[in-house]
Amino acid sequence: MFDFRIPEVSDREWMQPALTASGGMGSEFAFGTLYLWSDAYATKVCKTDDLILRCSGGPMRMTYQLPLGNGSMRDQVERLLADAKERGCKFRIWGLTKEQTEALEQEMPGKFRYQLDRASSDYIYDTQSLIQLSGRKYHSKRNHLSRFQRTYDWSYEDISPDNFKDCIAVARAWCEQNGGCGEEDGTDSENCAIHKAFKYYDALHLSGGLLRIEGKPVAFTVGEEINPETYLLHFEKALSGYEGLYPAINQAFAAQHLESYRYVNREEDLGIEGLRKAKLSYYPAIILEKYVVTLLEETPEIPEE
Repeated sequence: MFDFRIPEVSDREWMQPALTASGGMGSEFAFGTLYLWSDAYATKVCKTDDLILRCSGGPMRMTYQLPLGNGSMRDQVERLLADAKERGCKFRIWGLTKEQTEALEQEMPGKFRYQLDRASSDYIYDTQSLIQLSGRKYHSKRNHLSRFQRTYDWSYEDISPDNFKDCIAVARAWCEQNGGCGEEDGTDSENCAIHKAFKYYDALHLSGGLLRIEGKPVAFTVGEEINPETYLLHFEKALSGYEGLYPAINQAFAAQHLESYRYVNREEDLGIEGLRKAKLSYYPAIILEKYVVTLLEETPEIPEE
């Protein structure tokens, strides 16, 4: 049985190089994702001589991710199957791409069910498109941004310890504007993750930007590098009452800091219709589909969309 444990900030030192080397573009390949949401998803990690493992949930409902390290996919999955059997829990792997499901089916045919988890699939954008907003399809985005820049006395600044409290104030005000942060809609967990992000900002190698209007903090974004080609945005919060504020913080931070990256991952839509529409409106270069793998004899847990 693998010796899983709750991740600590110091684990970034040995985990992020392996996550980066894997070549994955999903949000789960950033250590910050694993750590910031560890309370919400009961995330745990394990390091053996030849594998790095991640899981969530438990003890009777473990959800694994594919291990990082040596050995064939078949060997790695068989070791996860053995771990689940020893624990007496259902077997479940989350986060496989379409290509990985096809490879697993080739190596272990007829053993698994593969279900698309569309709500957890990541939206990945061409960085230059987010910065330039050029072409007919971004016409409305450019208009919103231009109107914002003409209408408001605004300023942009990088996030640093000097303005952590201002960002937290924006997050708190956003919660109040949206009915308060509660467990029912997941905003309580997000608020906890935001506080952890600022508490361990430097240790997690995060970066971000803050927008002010007439000196008042009104929007911020925070993210981290997944690999030299892909940057991940963890949080993007903007107060209501200011037209074009989301496009403004999105474009300003990308223009200031993301020029060297080919892609920007803006995470999933959680199955929320309005959020899905907003993310699609920026025309993602890739919708990184993620699949759940279960044994054929076990009951599926992801409803078909």
